[in-house]
Amino acid sequence: MHKKLLEKIRLKKFSVVVVGLGYVGLPLFLRFKNKGIKIFGIDNDKKKISNLKNGRSYISDIKDDNLSFIKKNKELVSTSFDLIKKSDVIILCLPTPLTKNKAPDLSYLSNAIKIINSYLDKGKILIVESTVYPGATNKLLQKIDKNKFKIGKDFFIGYSPERENPGDKKFSYDFTPKLISGYTKNCIRLMRAIYKYIVKKPIATKTIEIAETSKLLENMYRSVNISLVNELKIICKKIGIDVFDVIEAASTKNFGFQKFSPGPGMGGHCIPIDPYYLSWVSKNKGYEPKFIKTSGDLNSLMPRWIVKNIIKKLKLFKLKYKNPKVLLIGVSYKKNIGDDRESPFFSIVKELKKYLIDYDYFDPFFSQIKKGRNFKDNKKSINLNRSNIKKYLATVIITDHDDIDYELLCKNSKIIFDTRYKLKNFSEKYNNIIFL
Repeated sequence: MHKKLLEKIRLKKFSVVVVGLGYVGLPLFLRFKNKGIKIFGIDNDKKKISNLKNGRSYISDIKDDNLSFIKKNKELVSTSFDLIKKSDVIILCLPTPLTKNKAPDLSYLSNAIKIINSYLDKGKILIVESTVYPGATNKLLQKIDKNKFKIGKDFFIGYSPERENPGDKKFSYDFTPKLISGYTKNCIRLMRAIYKYIVKKPIATKTIEIAETSKLLENMYRSVNISLVNELKIICKKIGIDVFDVIEAASTKNFGFQKFSPGPGMGGHCIPIDPYYLSWVSKNKGYEPKFIKTSGDLNSLMPRWIVKNIIKKLKLFKLKYKNPKVLLIGVSYKKNIGDDRESPFFSIVKELKKYLIDYDYFDPFFSQIKKGRNFKDNKKSINLNRSNIKKYLATVIITDHDDIDYELLCKNSKIIFDTRYKLKNFSEKYNNIIFL
């Protein structure tokens, strides 16, 4: 069975179904399609499937033109798991958030596997691309009916953590390697054959657990370093030193140092979440991490620090209004993308509301805020013009998109709080800029 599926893959006579067509799944779907491989897509979000069938993108990095082929072949995407019957390769790209107690929430994966179980057949490979804690893939796949299959002989399992970089127009798997792993050697052979179509350099790890942990390390490296410069920002503020001048000076060192920039907090699906995944599994094994957990906690506290400093400055300048309202610039978790997952914007809004301060916002990527599990506002982006800017008690830059008229903001804001140090070049011209 292994040789038969491997031959099918090598002859390009296999088909793939991607389950979960979000920021990871949809680009993956398109990568296989662009290599001439028969591809299907499943998502339980009816709105997403409707958009795809009409050739409309819901991800800023993907243009409508890239999806026009689906309009002519609407059967390629569906909310129905029946498409699994047509596929040799099943790839799960589902969200893995945290619970309220900051424990891993693998319910999306778990529920999908329960449904998929009845569609699975011999001669297929099931691959997980979602970020999970070490050991989670094997634990999840215990839900598969082992009496039906002999894993590694007539059914196969693989894990390949995603390495997408939303907003990076230069990102390509022609230059970025991708980790692959499998339950057995036969599984790894199949993984290598599949991913060679879309990745120039697939790198196999010895075990699935190594690949799972490596993914967490990649994002914890960023989390720890971002928390370091965020704490440095707080210290520099206390002692009256410009943190960005310090970082620029340090970055002249051409070895042993990588530049990271502070901000209002962390966002995206991975960096705010992954430290807690490894912390959780480690704690369950008898060791409670200190360094990793501290970095995650520190970054989570940044929105509170930002708002406290905003309130202090507003009191200092004695700006009082009956119904105070500020203008927030940017909903996305990083610049130049339409991705608001775990954005510090939402935490900043909650902190402002504690002080009875309302808000409006502007973001060129979000005409309206999407309601989420923990966020119920659905405000619309304002028109960014002179008269509108003047209405607000203050302006706060949360996301430093390039396509924003910052001179207009500086000229017309009573006070402008910059959490990204975007206005460095305007600071000599305007005295209403406060860097946080």
